[in-house]
Amino acid sequence: MDPSITNPQFFFGRGDGKIVSLPVKSLLESPSEPTEAVEFTMEHNFRVLGSCNGLVCLLDVDEGYFILWNPSTRFKSNKSPSLNLLFEKWGIAYYGFGYDHVNDKYKVLLDVRPHGNSNNHNVRLYTFGENSWTTIPNFPCPPTRFTEKFVSGTLNWVILRWVGDYIQTRILSFDLAEETYTEILLPQNHKHDGCRDAKPKLGVLDNCLCLSFDTGTHLVLWLMKEYGVAESWTRRTMIPAEHLQKPGEQGLYYVIEPLFIFENSIVLLRTISAFLLYDLINGTMNIPFISTSINRNQFLYLESLVSPQL
Repeated sequence: MDPSITNPQFFFGRGDGKIVSLPVKSLLESPSEPTEAVEFTMEHNFRVLGSCNGLVCLLDVDEGYFILWNPSTRFKSNKSPSLNLLFEKWGIAYYGFGYDHVNDKYKVLLDVRPHGNSNNHNVRLYTFGENSWTTIPNFPCPPTRFTEKFVSGTLNWVILRWVGDYIQTRILSFDLAEETYTEILLPQNHKHDGCRDAKPKLGVLDNCLCLSFDTGTHLVLWLMKEYGVAESWTRRTMIPAEHLQKPGEQGLYYVIEPLFIFENSIVLLRTISAFLLYDLINGTMNIPFISTSINRNQFLYLESLVSPQL
């Protein structure tokens, strides 16, 4: 385990009023031994929207407000203004949470859709410590998946964009300091033809944006070595499809995203219902045994003593 990373864990909401964490070290080092989940009983029905610098962003789905929570210190921030005051009935189409290092602020961005009007985009940004929502005008087309990836002070999603007569896949990048967006091109020499899923999955490995493409014969991982520079895309590895075969079943695992890379040799992948461990050196796959279901988004949490003045 990287000694600079302190007790990494995955946090997610389980839908029964509990927030759950799983230690990454147990998943990686002892996949055949049961990895026990740690449950946090919360006073409200919270949903996890992200984690950054040892802080977890929680949404109270009933009352419509956000807080920051540090599970290590039990710190909780003040509540944000409630979305219930902005919209009588609402849902969240996509969202992102991250840290603006320029202004030392934590921010959450979301596209709120009033029920019954799915075409009405209300992209709002909340800065923790302030008492109001900011509207982000002219936000571009919605992402293909509602969760973002935070890296280098930006929130990132995969989007589909019409370019002339063709649909092109790109990465939408929102700069938390400037509160502006740009678009990043995908690797120019990857092969779209034959992909089982034309929309790549976005992740973060080694603090770099990571794209995974399912070509039908391989799962191909690309890393952006220098953020925002399309020429820095580097093919990291190719996992043969036969290693993604479900044991004793027909068909392959559907990989949602790469989650973690251990000692530069083992990649942790997330599917709809399981974690997978692929050994890049030996070409073998393991399925860690865990004590809870993982049917929701997991967010990497790194322990810290951060308790921001908000």
